[in-house]
Amino acid sequence: MFERRLRVVLTIPVLCGLVMLARLYRLQILERAEFREYAAAALIAPRRYLPPLRGAIRDRFGEVLVSDEPAYDLTVDYGALEANDEFVEDYALEIRRSEPDWHDADPQSLRVEATDRLDAFYDRLSRLSGTPVDDLLLRRDQIVESVQSLREYIWNHRREDERKELKDFRIKEQNLHHALMRDVTADARAKIEMALRDLPFVRIEPSVRRVWHDRAQPLCHILGRIGQVSSERIENDPRGDDSLAHYRAGDMAGTSGAELLAEETLRGTRGYEENDLDLQVVEHIDPIDGNDVRLTIDLDLQQQIASLLMDAVMEDPNRTGASCVILDVATREVLAMVSVPTFSLETFREHYDSLRDDTRYRPLLFRAVAEEYQPGSIMKPVALLAGFRYGLVDPAATTFCDGSYKNDSKHWHCWTYWRHQPGHGNVNAEEAIQHSCNIYFYALGERLNAHRLTSFYSDFVLGPNRSADAQSGTGLIEERSGIIPTQEWIFERRGRGYRVADGRNYAIGQGELQITPLQAANMYATLASGRFQEPTILADDDRRRPARDIPGLRTSAINTARRGLYRCVNEEGGTAERTARMENIVVCGKTGSAQCTARATVTAYTFDSGSHEQTILAPTIEAARATLPDGENARLMKRKIVERWPPPREKEKSPPPHAWFAAFAPYKHPRIAMALIIEYGGSGGQVAAPVGQKVLQVLLDSPHDYLGTGTGSGESLARGKSEDPS
Repeated sequence: MFERRLRVVLTIPVLCGLVMLARLYRLQILERAEFREYAAAALIAPRRYLPPLRGAIRDRFGEVLVSDEPAYDLTVDYGALEANDEFVEDYALEIRRSEPDWHDADPQSLRVEATDRLDAFYDRLSRLSGTPVDDLLLRRDQIVESVQSLREYIWNHRREDERKELKDFRIKEQNLHHALMRDVTADARAKIEMALRDLPFVRIEPSVRRVWHDRAQPLCHILGRIGQVSSERIENDPRGDDSLAHYRAGDMAGTSGAELLAEETLRGTRGYEENDLDLQVVEHIDPIDGNDVRLTIDLDLQQQIASLLMDAVMEDPNRTGASCVILDVATREVLAMVSVPTFSLETFREHYDSLRDDTRYRPLLFRAVAEEYQPGSIMKPVALLAGFRYGLVDPAATTFCDGSYKNDSKHWHCWTYWRHQPGHGNVNAEEAIQHSCNIYFYALGERLNAHRLTSFYSDFVLGPNRSADAQSGTGLIEERSGIIPTQEWIFERRGRGYRVADGRNYAIGQGELQITPLQAANMYATLASGRFQEPTILADDDRRRPARDIPGLRTSAINTARRGLYRCVNEEGGTAERTARMENIVVCGKTGSAQCTARATVTAYTFDSGSHEQTILAPTIEAARATLPDGENARLMKRKIVERWPPPREKEKSPPPHAWFAAFAPYKHPRIAMALIIEYGGSGGQVAAPVGQKVLQVLLDSPHDYLGTGTGSGESLARGKSEDPS
């Protein structure tokens, strides 16, 4: 019995010793590397990330339009922003460790003190920086909402068998510092660093700020803006596997314009620095800055055209804006893409509400690519080519115009009828374009029918043989594709099939047909070259943009349309002869006066606010919601337009038409194509064509010889007889 007890007593310490040896073996041998990392990490201060500079955006000749400059942000540990229990507990322990007066405090008192300091932090920062407390709290809430949204998004998209409970699921953004104040000034930085050094969760860290240069305002719509990345964008980041390059909550990235279009080129890769507790550098990785992007836009050209357009808009109170696009015919590079009015990118956020609610001039609208207009008579040369494709046009055959297409009709008249002028008499294909004869094109549209017209327009405006996944246009997110009213489109939106009248309307560029100024300019580049090609605003566009022939078109047909455009500008009786003809270069062009509707400027919005309905008069629904106590959640019941601009013309029910001028030049060897529109300008010949002439003069005066005159300085050349189409 005694011996058995002795063996048991002796065995216990032996077993304990074996367990200890096994544990030591695991710690010292098997897990040595892991615990060595833990030990090293305990001696290293938290990693400080170094932001890269975003690439600059430059104009055609290298002038910087927008760039990054070094700055400093005030960042706060995410736990402090969320003020969660885990962080409050850790902060309470830090107070006990670092402050002798709190060494003996009980845990509850420490937690209360930690919470009070977190709450007081925003008041202290507000006094130091001059930033309202409400703004700081709003920014805090945005950061927390962004991180939590990303956390839930990632959790929801994990496989079921990999999912933890959401409450136990963490993402790396919860362990980082986030920018509560961006671009802190040097004076504020010094005050904050001194006054808040007792708060371990606050840092002043190097950052960058986006700077828009003074001359860049005419390109505000093209350059676009940057904004905070969304949860979906973080999750779908093509660089998501790169720990230094991937997006993090709170990062800024392009959201519109060239900033978004060239995002992958412009964004860089962050670096980092790790210090030991004695502030000696342990590891340092430099950030890799983003690459610069060069646009095809000529800044000087853009500025001068913007000034011309704005002057034209201000000449008449009815006019609300204008746009002009200039293309290189051979390459389809966009030399200028102007939309006025413009706005300041530097103060955009500050003035956003007033810019958004300006429903008369709509300065935020990128008219060149994001607004679709009825093209009016600038579409007539393309309608003529459709007739050639289907064998329905004899260039020499004439149509008689006496001012009316149908007897006793209130609608189907030539423009001469409304001006109390005689009709054009017998006109052939070229003369119909020269004089912009509606009667000729009504007859052509009726013979063609709407189906064949829209089929051809689709090839000519959108490009032939398009693949479903091909990127069209410049690739800008704002760019719209226009409206080519196919039979399916008409049925879906009008609840009917094509009518005879549709063919007539589409042949003169009216009805449901709509295109953007960029499409109009590219349409005239296609008329000039005979081939379709997608336009670009990037000097090093790596997309495949092959020039494509338009099916069913012969060179002779295109030459007939070109001669009609020549006669429109250069021969007596042409609608642009008195206002667009130039003595130093031969221009081929077409005017247009497109019927349109007045724009809504004030709307009555009726909301269901729970207990009753409330009607608010406002320019936009956002402005209406802002007047309600709980506007974001109020349900919109109905809306009714109560004011429009511009008012109807005297003795007429409609506002002034949009004024178009589209052209290419020179005639024999086209170098540039252009399209210009002045909203509610009135007559294309009297209003848009003279502005177009001034734009062409700017091109002539450019030192870059865009028109191939060989002068490079706008010197006048003799008007050679060899340019005459005859």
